Amino acid sequence: MLARSFWLVAPGRGEIRTERLPLPGPDEVRVRTLYTAISRGTESLVFRGEVPPSQYPIMRAPFQQGEFPAPVKYGYCNVGVIEAGPSAWRGQTVFCLYPHQDYYIVPAAAVT
Repeated sequence: MLARSFWLVAPGRGEIRTERLPLPGPDEVRVRTLYTAISRGTESLVFRGEVPPSQYPIMRAPFQQGEFPAPVKYGYCNVGVIEAGPSAWRGQTVFCLYPHQDYYIVPAAAVT
């Protein structure tokens, strides 16, 4: 399965990238994103490339890929529906601290 995500490739410039997702493992879920939210404060700093180096560790999102200032896949407010994983979870609407991506796989413990 292919997933699309938003990557900041340079300050003020982003692009959509595609990646192939593996099958979820026994304690993982695959989520189809319904909504992502953009933080006007935090994500504006990231988008403009203005995160101070002293704040890199604090600003790092749980499932972030890449490094500040860029390229980086950032975000932490994702609502979606579980499409694959343990049967008790399938069909559930969940929240996850995941970047802006249409499908993703995370440990089941990472969703609420």
